[in-house]
Amino acid sequence: MNKLIFSIATLAIMIIASCNNSNFTSSKQTLTTKEVSDMLKDNVMLLDVRNANEIAEQAYDVKKIMTIPLDSIEANMSSIPKDKQVVIVCQSGSRSGHAYELLKKNGFTNISNMEGGMNAWSEAGLPTKGNNTSANGDKKACCADPTSKDCNPEGTCKTDSKAVINNADKVYVYAFHGTNQCTTCKNMKANTKETLDTYFSEELKTGKIVFQIIDVDDVKNEKLAKKFEATGTALMIQQIKNDKEKIVDLSEMAFEKANNKDLFIADLKSKINELK
Repeated sequence: MNKLIFSIATLAIMIIASCNNSNFTSSKQTLTTKEVSDMLKDNVMLLDVRNANEIAEQAYDVKKIMTIPLDSIEANMSSIPKDKQVVIVCQSGSRSGHAYELLKKNGFTNISNMEGGMNAWSEAGLPTKGNNTSANGDKKACCADPTSKDCNPEGTCKTDSKAVINNADKVYVYAFHGTNQCTTCKNMKANTKETLDTYFSEELKTGKIVFQIIDVDDVKNEKLAKKFEATGTALMIQQIKNDKEKIVDLSEMAFEKANNKDLFIADLKSKINELK
């Protein structure tokens, strides 16, 4: 009898310990906007890693969301739940990718990165809110999570001077491709990513430089592909400076040097430095 009681007690302790330390495991590393939209009906939390002024301008209009800027993730990991699916989002999918890697290295198994960020979300016609106020006017965008350090007690957004400086002038780097990709096309994308990760990692984090890989055969990218007249593989840089736009077509260079990584990286690095 004593042995039976001991076994039951041990089992109960194991169950309680398991419940207290249960970690959700995400089934996918990367999710599309449609997948995320469908998942929001369940116990899913969005983690927006953009800066406060970006969120004030255009926020994800969903119920379960928390905001932690990318440069504050490491200091606020304890506030991120581990017992539910957390989908990391940003403006283009770049910063959320960095956040995903950082959290993964620190033991998070319940995380996924949403492709395309707010750009893809709004392009798909999914719900957003802007001008620092929700649709019914009673909730500030940066305070979708009341504990956010970016919010003042009365609900207004704190000024992020770094973000304000970086929000006006941006450089967008677009690597376009079709469904069928040759070795040269794949090298072009890989070399572009390596250039940005190696020499412009800080600008990627702050959003001053945005990198996107665009499938021209995907219907959701039709408008963007048309704007840049991209029907297949192409490398484009869009500079926004003082409210003026400049588009630089680097496709010829990309094709010519895609299979010579050192020359490709040197040329792209130089061109981006001229524009940023």
